[in-house]
Amino acid sequence: MANQLFFTISQSPCEVPYKFKVTGIKVYSLEEAIYHVYAHWMQSEDDFLSNELREWVGDTLGLPYIAARIGVIKKIEWFCNQIIAFLQLIDYFNFDELEELKPGLIKWEKRREWEKLKERGDYLMNRQEPDKAYILYKKALLYEENAALYNNLGIASMGALLYDDALIYLKRAINLLPSDVNLLLSGAEAAIYARERETALVYLKEVKNIDPQNPDIPYIYGLMHFEAGDLNNAIECFNEAISRGEKPDPDYIYKLADVYAKMRQYDKSLEIMEKIPHKDARFYVKQSELNALSGNLPGGIKSLKNAIYTQNDLPALWVKLAQYHRLDYDLPLANAAISKALAIDPENERARLEEARIKKAMGRTKEYQGVLNGILRDFKKRYRELYA
Repeated sequence: MANQLFFTISQSPCEVPYKFKVTGIKVYSLEEAIYHVYAHWMQSEDDFLSNELREWVGDTLGLPYIAARIGVIKKIEWFCNQIIAFLQLIDYFNFDELEELKPGLIKWEKRREWEKLKERGDYLMNRQEPDKAYILYKKALLYEENAALYNNLGIASMGALLYDDALIYLKRAINLLPSDVNLLLSGAEAAIYARERETALVYLKEVKNIDPQNPDIPYIYGLMHFEAGDLNNAIECFNEAISRGEKPDPDYIYKLADVYAKMRQYDKSLEIMEKIPHKDARFYVKQSELNALSGNLPGGIKSLKNAIYTQNDLPALWVKLAQYHRLDYDLPLANAAISKALAIDPENERARLEEARIKKAMGRTKEYQGVLNGILRDFKKRYRELYA
């Protein structure tokens, strides 16, 4: 497509975008929508023939004849043919570009449905959206039951704070692969958070028999002590985990920092954090939390800005920044930050809840109540999806 000019098929500007569900990318024209499907066809599977997209094309873009053609494409039997037909709605891609795409489409189509759902769930986990990944993994189980799916569903459940569910799924994974060390360790961790100490000890014993020098063993024991409030033994275990091997897992250091934070030794906690060599978004978020806990909200805000600088497309970071600005009584900056979060993900529950808090702090009571009512309606919908 080099050295070619393309003119938009819709001649009037569009102010209302269509947002693709999985990628979160907003598009403002048919051309952008078609390119998104071309570049992210795997993540566009639930969108490109949806009623929502068809209505957006017909009503918002004012292209009812294109919307009607999308309805016809929906009746085509094979996914590969559907995608190609969608990409040919207008003269945008040439023959060679579409032919190059076909082998990947055909291979994807041959894969079993559970693999597609799992891959999309994995994508959401990488975006730190375990709630959404949980729903996809559960759908995948309708087609296939295997250790990989149960494991990922267990991890997503822990991310969504559904610890009892996490343990159930990880137990099923372990029953299928009883000697898998990683599954046993994840099962032990879930058992600790689900308050099933004896189950955790059984799994740890199995790991010791298979891999006695595994540094995760003292780490999991440290979690057990930490959850029980035995902070001194937790410190000993986390230090042992850190000492095993040349490059300790950052999780060991983060958890040791949590222990000292629990003891209100925030300076010590921040000092320990400096042992982490790679300062990524996660590092700065944890640093910001520790600063905030110590009462240093400006320091927390500064660290969060560093996190956003390294990864600015995660709504959770903007939500946290909005929260800190609100707690620091800077409501205009809090409102600006939450607007950024909602621009990335308008349906993000944590962002909407923080928006409600900010509206209340600004004295905008009606808007506050409106946001809360919307959150409650969507919570009921999400609950039905989770437990359907």
